[in-house]
Amino acid sequence: MKPTIDINESNFEIEVLKSSQPVLVEFATGWSLPSMMIVDGALDEIAAEYVDLLKVARVQLDRSPNLGLWYGIRCLPTILYFSDGEVRIGIFGTTNKEAILSQLRPVIASQR
Repeated sequence: MKPTIDINESNFEIEVLKSSQPVLVEFATGWSLPSMMIVDGALDEIAAEYVDLLKVARVQLDRSPNLGLWYGIRCLPTILYFSDGEVRIGIFGTTNKEAILSQLRPVIASQR
């Protein structure tokens, strides 16, 4: 299983914006645990299943608040899909694996 990557303000540009692979990034905080547990499990599964097609990363907004400001994060969790340094998809609020994949599959297929 490919692990998810912890992203912060110092490695965001290299790991996300300049990544050669698309990156699915979850923006969350440590205090919204119930919804994060559902989303985190889904993202761990996606990271394992799509290991050759994308990276999965997490930003703890408690530790990297400027990233939340730069991307206008107002709902937690927020998941943004980056490709070529640009946001292509935004998924907001508690969600599950199938809902995430229903939005990702067409974009991933078009990038193959």
